[in-house]
Amino acid sequence: MNKTFFEKMLENLLVNLEHYLPILAGKVVAFIVICLIWPKLTRLLLKSLDKAMTLKNNDPLLISFLKSLIKTIMYIILAFILIGIIGIRATSLVTILGTAGVAVGLALQGSLTNLASGILILFFKQVSKGDVISSLDKSIEGTVQSIHILYTTIKQPNGPLIIVPNSQIANASIINYSKNPFRRLDLIYSASYDVPMEKVISVLHQVIENEPRIIKDDPEKPVTISLSKHNASSLDYMFRAWVKKEDYVATMLDCNINVKKFFDKNGIEIPYNKLDLYMKNSLNIDNRK
Repeated sequence: MNKTFFEKMLENLLVNLEHYLPILAGKVVAFIVICLIWPKLTRLLLKSLDKAMTLKNNDPLLISFLKSLIKTIMYIILAFILIGIIGIRATSLVTILGTAGVAVGLALQGSLTNLASGILILFFKQVSKGDVISSLDKSIEGTVQSIHILYTTIKQPNGPLIIVPNSQIANASIINYSKNPFRRLDLIYSASYDVPMEKVISVLHQVIENEPRIIKDDPEKPVTISLSKHNASSLDYMFRAWVKKEDYVATMLDCNINVKKFFDKNGIEIPYNKLDLYMKNSLNIDNRK
């Protein structure tokens, strides 16, 4: 009995399924296993790297950058493995990417710039983890937390995190308040014109002497107290003194409090704005008859 066309097609389909089904099942199993195992393998590798580099006292920013880079590379490798399991040849994929290389390069231009900037930041040690930094325009300000392959996280003084592209850190003029172990207090205090200048300067020196965190005996870090400016209603006095960087904010706030206390104790007026008003009376007499 002759087989019909549909019977032959069904027979060929069953033969093909019998041949390819085990292969397909194996690929599905391999795909699932790789997807389950790879993240655990990546986390194990990152944990080992973190432990090894921490023991060698490496820069925490370098550790976070390398972890971010390795994580990205691991997922790129995973993508190629999964593509190979599906059956797409890597050479074909590379050919396709090469053909679209110009478009991909343009699309990733910003990302590649941020990657290169991150490497430059780590190489030249512009910032380190825990550094307090600020850009000149104050658009970037806070404590450096970590650096990744494309961005840097910075914690603002009031809590929120800023996610800043690495290129902005590398190209901006950054003030790093943490590199120098010492910082100078640059404060201005006002007193009345009626108070002798010598008295005000003497009282401000008393504030210095009563503040233990201010460095007093280092000739390279002198204390400077002097008349700074003549204002309309007051005289401004310059108050400059050096402290350790970790004491900067607390010492500044305490000096503000103590200056007010010492001024009150010594009868030194901190004047309000004053305006002298002169009134001219004029009387016009019309003697016309």
